[in-house]
Amino acid sequence: MRLLVTSESHASCGTTGGFYADGPANYQIWSSYLKWFDEVVVLTRVGAGRAGESQKTRADGPGVSFCPLPDYVGPWQYLRILPELRVRVRKAITECDAFILHVPGLIGRLTCTELRKNKVPYALDVVGDPWDALGPGTWPNPFRPIFRRLAVSNLREMCRDAMAIRYVTKHSLQRRYQAGKKSFVVAFSDILTELGSVPTQTANDRYRRLETMAGGAPKGAFHIGFIGSLARLYKGPDVMLRAVALCRDRGLDCLVTIVGDGRYAEAMKILARRLQIDDRTTFLGKIPFGSPVLVYLDSVDLFAMPSRQEGLPRTLVEAMSRGCPCIGSNVGGIPELLDEEDLVPPNDPQALARKIMEVAGDARRMRKMSERNLKKAAQYDPAALTEKRNEFYDYVKRHSRGRGTPSRDDR
Repeated sequence: MRLLVTSESHASCGTTGGFYADGPANYQIWSSYLKWFDEVVVLTRVGAGRAGESQKTRADGPGVSFCPLPDYVGPWQYLRILPELRVRVRKAITECDAFILHVPGLIGRLTCTELRKNKVPYALDVVGDPWDALGPGTWPNPFRPIFRRLAVSNLREMCRDAMAIRYVTKHSLQRRYQAGKKSFVVAFSDILTELGSVPTQTANDRYRRLETMAGGAPKGAFHIGFIGSLARLYKGPDVMLRAVALCRDRGLDCLVTIVGDGRYAEAMKILARRLQIDDRTTFLGKIPFGSPVLVYLDSVDLFAMPSRQEGLPRTLVEAMSRGCPCIGSNVGGIPELLDEEDLVPPNDPQALARKIMEVAGDARRMRKMSERNLKKAAQYDPAALTEKRNEFYDYVKRHSRGRGTPSRDDR
């Protein structure tokens, strides 16, 4: 049986013809479906020359192929090439037997529209909330409120008609995007597929560092970590920078390193200069997924996620799995990961700064946060979720109808 999976990420075509991913959407992720399906086809945007192959991870391989879509960026480019996208999506559907759509996103929505039109069963991976993702402060566009309402309405319709749904949260996304009465529903997230748990020695090194802080010994600047795409502002990089400026004004010797890239990267550098914290801010851009992420997470004293929107954030669980003390905004699935005392309201630099000051001044509290995060992250190890994963993909395989029916335009 041939599975079609939609993805909202970008990939690139290498000089040798292979496909490469910027982050975790690599061959190890896609090939995991081969336990249940004979072949996997990834439907996603593919560009040429986005980055060197040495900086990316091979995403295709035995049993996994790509169905490339034009590498559009944003809704306006999407609308301009919509006729071409429809043709490619319809062709991909006719060549596959089962369908798992990662939503929200324009590719998942377009594919779902074609499947529903022909009454072809489909499953969903609900990984985010468009109501929060397109909330105030996330996208400086006058049409943002319209796109927000449309995206929410579309996702609700998709969930209502899906034969099976996997939510990455335990409660948050399910409340706003309810499954249909006949849908098979599970909740799990395979977040630690690659990174695994923190080695004992790494955790002990962090604890010794915290004990040094508690003893009052000089340690240098308090290092805050942030990882998130700068393609949109829903991860809250602007909130992070404003909070760091407030902490500096209140006497905290701190610095922040920001991992991520996108169209707002230059704007965030300008904001750091305007706030006069450019000497305390390092923009690392994208770093390769895997061990470089681990090295970065192990180097920070506190990891912050001041997001305006989240599903169940992979990066936060990864930071927790390394024993990082973490704080985050109380949106999406973040409250399912962190204790209430480690949460702040979204879009509130003042609250974030107060929380950072509280945590930075209490090394014993940071030790407790670290220990608590290690235990919580262990619950998201894929080995602990084998039964739910098997139930979901077995159900999708059994209830898929076979080859997608071509739309009228393709008959």
